[in-house]
Amino acid sequence: MGFTTGADAEGAKAGNIELRAIGNRAYGESSPGEDDEAHRTEGTDYKDQTHMERLGKRQEFDQWVDGFSNSLSGLVDGNTGGTIVMYLINFAAFSTIIFSLAEMSSMAPTAGGQYHWVSEFAPASFQKPLSYTAGWLSALAWCCGTTSGFFLAGSLIQGVIVELHSTYTAEPWRAYLFVVCLATLGALVNTYLSRKLPKLEGFAFLLTIAGFISVIIVLWVLNSHRRLTASEVFQTFSNDGGWSSLGLSMVAGQILLVWALTGADATAHMAEETRHASDVIPKAMILSYFINGILVFLMLITYCFCLTDLDAAFSSATGFPFIQVFATSTGSAEGAAAITCLLIVLITFSVTNYMASCSRQVFAFARDCGFPFHSWIAKVDQKNNCPTPAVAVTYGFCILICLISLGSAIAFNAITSLQLLALVFTYMLSIGCLLWRRFFGEPLPIGSWSLGRAGTPINVFALLYSAYLIVFIAFPVTVPVTVATLNWAPVMFAGVVVLALGYYVLYARKIYDGPVAYVGSGSAY
Repeated sequence: MGFTTGADAEGAKAGNIELRAIGNRAYGESSPGEDDEAHRTEGTDYKDQTHMERLGKRQEFDQWVDGFSNSLSGLVDGNTGGTIVMYLINFAAFSTIIFSLAEMSSMAPTAGGQYHWVSEFAPASFQKPLSYTAGWLSALAWCCGTTSGFFLAGSLIQGVIVELHSTYTAEPWRAYLFVVCLATLGALVNTYLSRKLPKLEGFAFLLTIAGFISVIIVLWVLNSHRRLTASEVFQTFSNDGGWSSLGLSMVAGQILLVWALTGADATAHMAEETRHASDVIPKAMILSYFINGILVFLMLITYCFCLTDLDAAFSSATGFPFIQVFATSTGSAEGAAAITCLLIVLITFSVTNYMASCSRQVFAFARDCGFPFHSWIAKVDQKNNCPTPAVAVTYGFCILICLISLGSAIAFNAITSLQLLALVFTYMLSIGCLLWRRFFGEPLPIGSWSLGRAGTPINVFALLYSAYLIVFIAFPVTVPVTVATLNWAPVMFAGVVVLALGYYVLYARKIYDGPVAYVGSGSAY
């Protein structure tokens, strides 16, 4: 059951209690530490509650862990050799970010994630504006991540139809309707089947492994006579994006490769629903990153070996090169459609879980009065054990932002770029504040998992790598740049920042204190 105070237990059972502003601006609730027994959640041990009370929050949801993600990448810049090289480089470098985030998630396990860590670790004079900015950007990143997943799945549905029916006209508005249907399904599952999500995730995990093995077998066995050689795969580099050099082309084409590596930090936003969060969350984050990264690499290698005709793949009427590769490998449009439908199911499961993490991020920031209408967004439906208004906000954002697909053929690239810009910027802020705390601030909280002496060098490299990503994520895929091929993500990013800062100056600075205002010393230090 969700958390309630002892006095409100009966009302909560009837589903009439809506707790918000946990541990800070709660309505008529006792303060953390006032009655330890009354503040414990069913299935939550005392150590979890100690961490939550130190953070000034209470657990409102049941316990479960979210971790895995699926993603795709492109081959426009660099060809097969360039794609593999850039994936391995980014996989190794991005792991330093994951290690840094995992350590912070152990120090402060809370749904707020990056914006909470910025608030707690930043210099006192900067903690409010920095954490406020991180909160908006983190919510933006997760909302864009949810949107990109549903957008990809919806577009793939239309791709399957095109593959099976050559006379079908792939109109943007039709793909948009598929996206709306899938997003609506995801919102309904997150709202009314919230308590069933752990079982759905277990099923999705098994389906992901079974699907991965099935696709690998199909591509290697059925395509045994139509594969590239190892030298062709690993030694083929090309500059198809029109850049001045191959190196710059490979760097500019890494957006989707980096996107394939994100998502492991979703576990941090489920911390308030996870038993033994200080220990489980960082380990789950790291494990999911490496498992997903290895699976993506194996699939990428398989895909590259089967990519016998790059021009034919990229001229596919479906709009997805890999559907053409599936068709070539299986020898039929039906075979390609079957494999793609499996991917659609897996992506839909994954993004539905992603929406759960996203809604918790939105909920957490609203709980600290970071958003307009925060008192409504931060409400929790005790009956469904779900932050229903936060799910509604996530759903609404998805429906609105996907409208850009009606006027732009590169909408997916813009959405993923916007997600990465916002997400990596929050990484920079949180890791930068952690480093400041290590060098100049007070002692850091003691978590159950730590990088030890390797922490500082790993944090420094992660900060520098994040800065590198910020620069190149904003690059277009090809040159010369036109209105149609421009990467509009930086423009949208700037617009959101201006909106957030405007709201902060006019109103939020009067009520937003940041999570650090509710952090106590506690035994976690």
